Amino acid sequence: MIMSLDSLIEAALEGDLKFVFVGGKGGVGKTTSSSAVSSLLARVCNVRVLLVSTDPAHSLGDAWRTQFSNTPTCPCPHDLPNLEVMEIDPKASMDSELKKWSEYANDLFDDASSTRQISSLQQWLTGIPGIDEATALSSAITHIESGKYDIIIFDTAPSGHTLKLLALPDILTRGIEQLQSWQSTLVGYWEAFKGLTTGDMASASKKAKAKENITERLAEYKRSIQKVAAMIQDQARTRFVVVCIAEYLSVMETQRLLQELKKNRVHSSHIIVNQLVVHDALSREDLSELEQLAELGNLRLNSSLLQKTIHACRLTTARKEIQNKYLDMLKTLPETQYMLNSICEIPILPEEVTGKESIHRFSQRLVNDPSTLAVFQRKVSNIMDDGQSSITKEEWNPSIGDKVIVRNLEKSNQYNGLEGIIVSEMDSATERYGVSIIYEGKKKNLALQLKNISLVEKNLSSTEDEKSKKHKTENSMNDVESQQPTNVLNKALSILDDPEIKTMIEKNPKFKDAVNDVLQNPMNFMKYFSDPEMGPLVSKAMSKLKF
Repeated sequence: MIMSLDSLIEAALEGDLKFVFVGGKGGVGKTTSSSAVSSLLARVCNVRVLLVSTDPAHSLGDAWRTQFSNTPTCPCPHDLPNLEVMEIDPKASMDSELKKWSEYANDLFDDASSTRQISSLQQWLTGIPGIDEATALSSAITHIESGKYDIIIFDTAPSGHTLKLLALPDILTRGIEQLQSWQSTLVGYWEAFKGLTTGDMASASKKAKAKENITERLAEYKRSIQKVAAMIQDQARTRFVVVCIAEYLSVMETQRLLQELKKNRVHSSHIIVNQLVVHDALSREDLSELEQLAELGNLRLNSSLLQKTIHACRLTTARKEIQNKYLDMLKTLPETQYMLNSICEIPILPEEVTGKESIHRFSQRLVNDPSTLAVFQRKVSNIMDDGQSSITKEEWNPSIGDKVIVRNLEKSNQYNGLEGIIVSEMDSATERYGVSIIYEGKKKNLALQLKNISLVEKNLSSTEDEKSKKHKTENSMNDVESQQPTNVLNKALSILDDPEIKTMIEKNPKFKDAVNDVLQNPMNFMKYFSDPEMGPLVSKAMSKLKF
């Protein structure tokens, strides 16, 4: 029985899936597979998907027959409005980082001997294996932390690059001392230079700012890499899908990749075996019978056509035997025994997979039976009927100002996946809410039933909501007086009114949900304290705490 990615869809429907990395040897169909997986999850699960390419040789634009950039773009606004794609240029990201260091050097020093310190640091940074792709991933962190997307899918560079990326957190951890050494050297130069100045306050202020920038930049490197490492190694929410073909070199590289994934605590969940000769190709016995018929003259074909037919059959039969051999080898590897039901076999196709229609057709081959798509769709409909974002109809009382997403429209499906704002209360006669959206650059008002909208962000600006929030804060603080870690939690709650903290919470729905969760259940504080997606808020909060 040919297995499939059904379990990946199940994980997405259950909300257990956040990141999917698609990787493997070059030329085996990673970009096609990542595009198809993205299309499948966006279409079947009706979730907001971001497909990101970190391969220096981008090919997502070729696959979709369009152009992408480092800004998320929707390739199918009408068919798949909840799918966006972006291509991050690792070299451009790295060049941007190096440019910042040159600016620091210009602000700090006036002599060539001192700027050589910056040059050495630049050379050290660019020499770290995988640093370019890690920098590219770090630049995608803002999109990951925005809360705009339910699932992020990464179309990665070939295996060699990916393996360097997996080892990168350990490499940089060992390099933190060297980074700090560079920082001490740079600061030492600055302090010496400051002692020689004649009191130019503007220049001294500029250099002091540069010193702060260097300190913060080095700290940001560490935070970003830790976020990337935590994201890749998140056993609960991250899956790695390996793509290969049934040939010796690809199977061997797949085995090494699976070994490295396990070593680096990355959850490899599925294997896509691409370009297989179909199972109804001629067997060796069938081919022998065909050749005998041709030899006896029992096939009424001209000699040229007969020769081509025999040659084509010999070729497909030989390829099938070779592929069966290495497909069996793949399935007997120790590394694949726990995932035999997750090996997805894709036949070689008579068409090239480019453009949204062919990507959609390819994506249907990733499920065990196309009819199961209807089952998944019914599950999605049930979820829609019960409400979204863990808020049921009973828990969510829509009100003006709530941010929502349009869902499950049948006739006007071009609006599905678009975000909007509730602008009018429910009409008692039609049981519809007024929702304002932006479509093709123009504002449009829709009258939608509750089943066609789901909550993205609750409007907490009303006086009653603010009072309720304050009341929860006071009660929660009283409840945790005797609980651990008391000091950290109490101090964290005490800075919720800080303007910067308040702005961060208001702009990021995930931050707001986390704060509300902690206010209701203070013991959840440590769960968010170690969550990489909460990193920016935690870092800012910790910088303001005074113990």
